[in-house]
Amino acid sequence: MNKVLYGLVVLLFFSVVQFNVSDTFAGKIDYKKIYNNQCRKCHGKDGKGTKRGKGLGVPNFSDGEWQDATTDKQMITTITNGKKKMPKQGHKLSPEEIKAMVKYIRFFAPKKKRY
Repeated sequence: MNKVLYGLVVLLFFSVVQFNVSDTFAGKIDYKKIYNNQCRKCHGKDGKGTKRGKGLGVPNFSDGEWQDATTDKQMITTITNGKKKMPKQGHKLSPEEIKAMVKYIRFFAPKKKRY
């Protein structure tokens, strides 16, 4: 009985340690800070584009049609290499940071209605 209890305690300990370590690494990228520093001046706080950004032709991240038509791979390529007047960010951001930005951009998508 003691061996079973000991085994459960050890299992619980490693589960908690693993959970805490994964949370630490997952929280490492401050995507809001990156967006505010690198993207917000053109794409706006709400993802709809600032006056400056609209003049440069930025997409409206809150447009459901744009979200549906644009793949994560396309966004990664655009953020990394730039596109038209958007400067490339591949030299400023790591691949993991760029992927985090793509996930953040997806938060601007309109919520799906349930019927």
